[in-house]
Amino acid sequence: MLGKPSGKRIGHWTPWGLTRQLLGTALGRRATLRLNHAGVELDWLETFLAVVDRGGFTAASEHVHRSQSRVSAHIAGLERELGVRLIDRTRRPATLTPAGQVLARHAREIVAGVGSARSAVGVLRAMDSGSLSVLTTPCIAGSLFPGVIAELADRHPGVRVALTEQCRDEVENSFPAEGVVVAVLPTLPHPLAPGLQEQLLWREPVRLVVNPDHELALLDKPVLVDELVRFPLVVCATAGEPEVRQLLEARGYGLAPRVLVATPQSLVAMARLGVGVGIATAVALEHADAAGLVVLDVDDPDLVREVAVYWYQELADQGIGASLLRALRAAPAPPGATAPPGPRGSR
Repeated sequence: MLGKPSGKRIGHWTPWGLTRQLLGTALGRRATLRLNHAGVELDWLETFLAVVDRGGFTAASEHVHRSQSRVSAHIAGLERELGVRLIDRTRRPATLTPAGQVLARHAREIVAGVGSARSAVGVLRAMDSGSLSVLTTPCIAGSLFPGVIAELADRHPGVRVALTEQCRDEVENSFPAEGVVVAVLPTLPHPLAPGLQEQLLWREPVRLVVNPDHELALLDKPVLVDELVRFPLVVCATAGEPEVRQLLEARGYGLAPRVLVATPQSLVAMARLGVGVGIATAVALEHADAAGLVVLDVDDPDLVREVAVYWYQELADQGIGASLLRALRAAPAPPGATAPPGPRGSR
């Protein structure tokens, strides 16, 4: 979720000093990290973290779009520069050594710091160009931004805004990205990138939509999630893992949809013809034509999606950027959603 770091080398990179003594766990011996003079490349750290997070060299090569031999070369380069083995390749799957575990923590800080710095500078450059690049998802774009941009255009008639609308998986891999001045997204995992600010805008429940002839339409109470295992399901998924299914799994529910569709309109059309029970967030259903269908609540008040605005302080310090941020933070929750309790944005 960070801007892609450059391939430049960091000369004499040494977050621990020239030598860091690490207490190893194997046989009670100590592992030593030593840095040679050639330096460590950011690309190597990015590749190393991909191996750690993806659980192996093959999956990492797919994630970073490099060949497996290149991934292996990056890890070997790190190990050569640091003078210690980072990954135990004799085990299946390959596992981190004690030194590798320590490096992973520091590598995240370094990559996050560089990515945040690039993003913050990108904000200022974008402001100088007079064009605002905003990252969001299709559903949020349609429900929130027409009013926000209309208000912004009244105050700044010459403003130019580029909305980048991506699915959840794409968003998490590309934000913060260089040139994006603000983002409104389903809440990102914590900890956030250094310097990135967050304010919760709204919470919205997950709801069901069914044909009037469906047996669930006869219920006069919220539907238990456990009851849904009896019915075929339709969920939205423009790419990657469907967000609604992620919300369900986070609450301990495992449901496999019959049909994956790209838009709420397609989901509603499927429900109208009795293909299955549509499951979507409330805001998405508010912007689809569900006339003649029955929309039902789910009997789990904690099955909700949270949406927040993300920005760097550099945005709030600039005239037109401050106006955009102020409009976003003050915008009412869209139909189907509720503002968070307490002061706006408290978490």
